[in-house]
Amino acid sequence: MKIRELPREIRPREKALHYGIESLSDEELLALLIASGVKGCSAMDISRDLLTTYLTLSSLANANLSSLEEHFGLSKITALKLMATFEFHNRLNSPLYQHRYLIGSSQDLYERYRYLENFTQEVLAIVMINKKKEIIKEKILYRGTNNDLSISPKEICLEIISSRCSQFVLIHNHPDGSPNPSDEDIYATEIIKKTADSLQIRLFDHLIIYPGGYYSFNEKIT
Repeated sequence: MKIRELPREIRPREKALHYGIESLSDEELLALLIASGVKGCSAMDISRDLLTTYLTLSSLANANLSSLEEHFGLSKITALKLMATFEFHNRLNSPLYQHRYLIGSSQDLYERYRYLENFTQEVLAIVMINKKKEIIKEKILYRGTNNDLSISPKEICLEIISSRCSQFVLIHNHPDGSPNPSDEDIYATEIIKKTADSLQIRLFDHLIIYPGGYYSFNEKIT
């Protein structure tokens, strides 16, 4: 049976969207990755047959490209997609990826984000930190123009709440080379700090990076 012929509530894609990706079985997750079947064989059929052939996900994860390509319904591209997915899993569980970057000072942040010096448009990054000052999440929130960036305190607060961090850092760049915060930068920082304080989440610093250096609201140095 083709996936589109199944009731909508049990199709892998619709089920994931409605109930969350964690609600899918191994077979359904594989079907999402495979995406499309071949004549007479749906993605679910191929997924089911893969698990029957390899018995476990661990065994499937160790399969090489040539053996996957021999499986009916799997193209080389799809086989590579499966291998890439398992490789992501291996890397995320390796000691290298388990290590969390420790923030000791604003200088540490500058060294990590100094590549923003080369950007020709303003961007705003947010870095979420735990009580041990380890980065638990980092994300570029906005991209502005070459000399303007609108900051939404509401969106920033939603980010820090969802990450369950105890402190956070804002980082943005000045492509025009200005080493000092604008009046808008100062005002937005004050509003965000006040809102974060009410949530008992600390604004560790707001860093402005410009070609050749940085300004720290926390250290107030360039």
